Amino acid sequence: MSFHLHLRAVPPAELRPGSPWTTAFMLAAWGNRREECAAGTAESIEKDFAGVHQLYTGAADGPADTGDPSGLPIFGGELVPHEDGPPFLILHPHRVAEAAAFLSAADFDSLWEAAGTALRATGDPEVDRDLYLSHHRGLAAFYRTAADTGHAVIKAFWY
Repeated sequence: MSFHLHLRAVPPAELRPGSPWTTAFMLAAWGNRREECAAGTAESIEKDFAGVHQLYTGAADGPADTGDPSGLPIFGGELVPHEDGPPFLILHPHRVAEAAAFLSAADFDSLWEAAGTALRATGDPEVDRDLYLSHHRGLAAFYRTAADTGHAVIKAFWY
């Protein structure tokens, strides 16, 4: 079974409240994720997204919107209520800018030194470090592009 966090930038004027629009939008985005990731309008993390959250916050789980921008990149945002299917979150443009600033300023080596021993995905420390560094770089580039264009970010947690 796969677990993915799929992030998609969207102009705020295109957002529609409610789950039917969000579900349809994110299903279409999921189908186009390779092209959208290459274009910088989407980012996707398989399995390791909770670990990336822990890398940024120092906590394995917990509230994301406590005022600290370290929780914004992965679990931050407003929950889109709906009956079934994956959880969706919307991170509005001002919070996207905060997440981008946090990621731009974050010193990966310091974060890894503090949390890396708890984040073993493969058992090989160098492979694990490279994996999380790749996630960090991808998120930093994605959020910077979204912030620079004034976009919101919708997150889907596909299980």
